[in-house]
Amino acid sequence: MASYHKVIGIDLGTTFSVVAAYDFEKQDIKVIPNRQNHTTTPSVVYLSPNGEVSIGRSAKQKQVRDPNGVLIEVKRLMGEKGADGNKSMVEVHGRKYDPEFISAWILKELKKNAEKYIGAPIHDCVITVPAYFKESQKNATREAAKIAKLNPRLIINEPTAAAVAYGLDSEEVQSFIVYDFGGGTFDVSIISVEEENTVEVLGTGGNAQLGGGDIDQILLDWLLNKMKEQFGKDFTSNKKLVGRLRLKAEEAKINLCNEQNAQEVFLENPFEGVEEISYQISVEEFERLINPLLEKTFKEVDVALKSAEDKHDLSMDDIEAFILVGGSSKIPAVRRLLEEKYKKEVKSDLNPDEIVAIGAAMMGKNYDPSLAAQIKDDVPLEIAPVEDASREVNNTNIKDVVSHTLGVGLVDDIYDPLIPKDSIIPHKVQRKGYTTAEDNQTSIYVPVFQGENKKASLNFMLGDVVISGLRPEPKGTHQFEITFALDADGIFFGEIKHLQTGETKTIKLDRGMDAMTEKKRMDLSEMVESGKIAPISNGSDQGGSQVNITDIVQQAYAIMSQLPPDKKQELQSYLMKLQKAQVDNDPALATHIISMTTFLTSQSL
Repeated sequence: MASYHKVIGIDLGTTFSVVAAYDFEKQDIKVIPNRQNHTTTPSVVYLSPNGEVSIGRSAKQKQVRDPNGVLIEVKRLMGEKGADGNKSMVEVHGRKYDPEFISAWILKELKKNAEKYIGAPIHDCVITVPAYFKESQKNATREAAKIAKLNPRLIINEPTAAAVAYGLDSEEVQSFIVYDFGGGTFDVSIISVEEENTVEVLGTGGNAQLGGGDIDQILLDWLLNKMKEQFGKDFTSNKKLVGRLRLKAEEAKINLCNEQNAQEVFLENPFEGVEEISYQISVEEFERLINPLLEKTFKEVDVALKSAEDKHDLSMDDIEAFILVGGSSKIPAVRRLLEEKYKKEVKSDLNPDEIVAIGAAMMGKNYDPSLAAQIKDDVPLEIAPVEDASREVNNTNIKDVVSHTLGVGLVDDIYDPLIPKDSIIPHKVQRKGYTTAEDNQTSIYVPVFQGENKKASLNFMLGDVVISGLRPEPKGTHQFEITFALDADGIFFGEIKHLQTGETKTIKLDRGMDAMTEKKRMDLSEMVESGKIAPISNGSDQGGSQVNITDIVQQAYAIMSQLPPDKKQELQSYLMKLQKAQVDNDPALATHIISMTTFLTSQSL
């Protein structure tokens, strides 16, 4: 069996995910197939009322039977706020779940596929994210990996990973535009591949809410409008029908792109009294429908080019080619319109679906595997002994840029940018001139934001700092200096210094929107490890359980003597944890333990 590096590369996509590993014998990257022998796994999770969890294609097919239990495009919610200003959550059958928890199931599936293929436990990974992800979204991705019992050794931008896969072996200095049109996000990066395995990002643009899923939605809306015209009725509330039509819309999109001719969308028994529906869509009409989305992507290309020109004096004349990344970039109109608009070669000789995971696996070569997954906070990894001291390691050097401006909020909601978007990291700036704004002010409050809006409150708040105990003085008396810095890994450091006294206070950034406690992360990890969630019962939700705990415990002890020693010990452990969860008033954990206790008990009867 081939010897594979045990730090895998993962493209955790919005609609599809891919895992890859480095093969030492072939000195090449292997994209690892899933259980259906496909290299791409749908980023779809199905939670059934009885607690069973499905991932991938089997989950996707459940849209026809139980669309309410199918979770798609969860990546769009990672690290985001809802309309109410609170953390975005996923709701299924009346329960709310953290998006990180749902993504962890996908990561666990990829991890299992890699372990089966490689024939050894996997604890480490390099995970890719859209270049336009905010810090909260990157942190949510790290949390998801830890819940899945993976050590996220590096979070790398998807376009940068694609450039690593494309450019490092050429040994040529060249610049690319990476056009990354995925299932749920769009990114564009201007990449320069330098000598000595150095990849430098010169400009970025993107839209974290634009992707192939939007094209599916356009086709779905087209189908629903056709049905409304034919039957004079709005069918959008018929979730089972919508689930079936969504699958047909995706199928039509793929066939329109692959076959480049008109497609018939046919569905049997769409609803009672109708045997079938059939509509035809031409390639021309399809391209007309999606053209506004493609125009949005070209605007982001122009944003990235403008930034690269302003900051690095790089123009379109310096660009070798476009590199297509992501499944949606395979739409023929994308290549044609890019060539027409920018007069540059468009490359897609590496599979756009796999290139990001390949680049992530290449970066994984820079890390030695660890001995175990570490999901607790601030605990150092135990690194495994190097298996083959003579192996070649890439030692790729990535010079990345800041994807969003970092700054502070001032009085009157003014946003003061300290580290502008597309500044090369590492980066450090110190700025004086900050002072108290009112007479007799005894404290100052400094919020830290990420974003491009001139109004501070309309950007994404990352953290804050308060300096108190100031002597009452006329406004302007107290003077302060603010330092912002990003290290080579993009880790933020900030401090504010009172110039008169020399007192310095560190700016602590939140790890993300409603960041998880270590306890919650470990509880969710245990749930994912078990392979089940608590069954849905009348009146139960994630906040608590209406299951009769006394009955569960009595039933468990009643069959205890019938169990083999290992199962008996496992059941006793769950009952002890259940008692502790009740004492700690932790209903979410109690619900899970009840589920596992019931599962073990039912297996034994």
